[in-house]
Formats: sequence, C-alpha cells, structure tokens
Amino acid sequence: MILKHLTKFKKISATKEGVTRLGHSEWEEKAHAAAAAAFSRSRRVRTVKDQAGNTFLVNGTGPGPYVVMGSHLDTVPNGGWLDGALGVAGALVAMQRVLSKRRNAPLAVAIWADEEGYRFGNGLWGSRAFAGKVSDEELLLLDGDGVMLAELLAERGLQKKPRRSRETGELQAKLVYKPPIEIAAYCEAHIEQGGQLIAADKRIGIVTRVSGIRRWRLQSSGETNHAGTTPMRERRDALVPIAGMVGRLPQLVRGISDGVITCGAMGIEPGVANVIPSRAWAIVEHRAPTDRDQEEIARRLKELVATTGPRAPGVGLDMAQISAVRPTAMSGEVTDLLESVCRKAGVETMRMGSMAAHDAMSIAQVAAAGLFFIPSLRGVSHRPDEDSRREDIKLAGEILYDWALAELERVS
Repeated sequence: MILKHLTKFKKISATKEGVTRLGHSEWEEKAHAAAAAAFSRSRRVRTVKDQAGNTFLVNGTGPGPYVVMGSHLDTVPNGGWLDGALGVAGALVAMQRVLSKRRNAPLAVAIWADEEGYRFGNGLWGSRAFAGKVSDEELLLLDGDGVMLAELLAERGLQKKPRRSRETGELQAKLVYKPPIEIAAYCEAHIEQGGQLIAADKRIGIVTRVSGIRRWRLQSSGETNHAGTTPMRERRDALVPIAGMVGRLPQLVRGISDGVITCGAMGIEPGVANVIPSRAWAIVEHRAPTDRDQEEIARRLKELVATTGPRAPGVGLDMAQISAVRPTAMSGEVTDLLESVCRKAGVETMRMGSMAAHDAMSIAQVAAAGLFFIPSLRGVSHRPDEDSRREDIKLAGEILYDWALAELERVS
C-alpha cells in the first residue's frame, strides 16, 4: 500500500524528469489533496487546512492532544520521488492500520507545507509556523519572479494582504496563525539522503540530533549600462562583489567539524548578456551540529561581507538573515521507543545525527518528536535517481505503525 501512495504522488509533478512540486504551488496542493483522499470515505477522519497551508488528517473532533506522524510533499526542482513523500505515505498506511484496530485512537497525519523553501529561501515553512517560529518579515520575501510570499498566501485565502505603514510608507505584514491541533508526540520517517546506513549495513537510522541551518541573502546594487561601450573604470557592476564572495565561501568552514556552506541560488538583473548587472543577489546557507559552530561561521560570513565591500563607487552591498533553525535534539522518549520497536521487529539500527533539516526539528520545539531514516541507494537525493530498496520503503511504514501503537499506549 505504501508503494501505491508513493506512485500516486510521483505522478503529481510539473516536470516529466524527476519530481517537481514546489512549495506554495498548485502541484503541492494537488499532492496534499491526493493524500487526504486516502481517508475520503472515513466518517471519523477529518481534513483540516491551516493558515500556513499545512494539511492535517485527524481522527477525532477535539483539539487533542494527538499522536502524529507525517512529513512534506513539496520537492526541489527535478527532485526525487521519496524525499518527504516517504514519511507521508508511511504515515497514511500506519494510520489506516492502527484505526482498523483502535477506531477511536487520537491519531493524526500532518502534511507540512513548503519544507524545502525553494521559492522564498525559508525552509520548514509550515512546521515552523505551527511551532510559532516564523517571523513577520518572512512574509515580505520575494521569489525569483518578484512574487511576494504574503501576496501569494493572501491569494489562497490563508493570510491578509500586506499593507503600507502610514508613518514610513513601508510594506508590513503580520502572520496570523493558530495551531489547529495539539501534538502529544510526533514521528517522521525519511530517506537518509546520505550514505552512512548503506556503509554500516543498517536498515534504520534513529536520529538523535539535527544540525542547525541559517540562510542569508547577500545583495548588491549598481548601475546598468551597455556592456560594450562602458569602460571598465566607469562600471558599477553589481555582480562583481557577489561573485567574489561566493568564490570564497568554502574557506569559511575550514576547521569546523561537519560544518558546510552552500550558495545554491543566485540572480542578476536585468539578466542580459550585453548589459552590465544593476542588481545581484545570492542565497547562502550554512549548517553545523552546534550553536557555537553556527555562530563562528556566521561571524566569518559577516567579516567576508564587510571586508569585500563595494568594488566601485556607487555599488551597494548588504546582508540580511532570511531564516535560522537552531541545532535540535530529538526527544529521548520517542527515540528510545523507536529503538525498542525496531528491536522487537528484529531490525538492526544505529543512532546518528542529521545534517539535513527536517520538519521534526520544528515540532521538537513544541512537542516530543522523533525522526528515523531508511537507507538511500548510493547516498543520493534531491535528484531524479533518488531511490531506496523496496523492502526498506515498506519497513518505514511498518516501523511507523509499531511506533504509533506503542506511543498511544504510552501517552494514554
């Protein structure tokens, strides 16, 4: 059954190559609806949409607390078929099995919106909103086409449109959000997206801690002009300082164990080969297992921006933080319970950290949360050939089922 759900989700894509379901898109909405359809004939399971775009499938009528399983259904462009979708499909199957035995179980599936953060650079959007970790400033973020997040959410009827301040004339927006349910405990299944489990010949990795992640927007402004007739000494090229900094990013994590830094998105305007760029920007993210290491990388990045400076008069350069998620420990109780159900099932496990961010990080701020991985073939993810063994995919659903039953006993 889990493979049937995953195959259905795989077909919901804006591209034929890989899977493309960007956050805040019609494709993400279609995938959420397809997941909800699994309980369309149930009289007890209700579908709840919240003000951030999350979808909850809830067995019961009250606010909870509920035992919850879930993940996300958005992807990166031309991504894989399992990232996020595994956790949703596994949760659907596990919930159906549990309810066949315990009809009144306080159980729910959470399908978080825009985990990847591709369009606006602010990942874990839906789960952070649930946890109260979204800033009002994020609503003013623009995507690559100049679409503002607040405007997009307003068009979908989720939030109010931004307004201009009478005093300053600046656009302002305020997130309106109230969690629709209370979570007693949360568990998320995911592919590893790396090669540790394959190398260790283990089928389940139980995550104890997830590394922190911070994202910054570096932006410079200059002056557009003809690329052929403007002498080099008179240029106000906005791309030069940005390009110079991006090339030096790898140096910023030297000596920091497990520290990584990436520039995965850049843009220039007007984006014409024979026109000098008037504006350039880059999204930079860095990850590390500890707050101390994250602070050190941020300090080095700020120093790089300060020392790089404008390369020519009239070229502006600034840096702004988009989002920050602190290194997060998973619940000891949920982690121990996961290990226990795996042991009873005769499945070998290993405890491990995660360098990839997951929605469980956000939920851990407000409830007991756990996270486990199945192996990724060749350790690849975020690309069309992402895959896992079929027996491991099915195992994910079985572990979620066993955990849900055990967790319901524990919290009751």
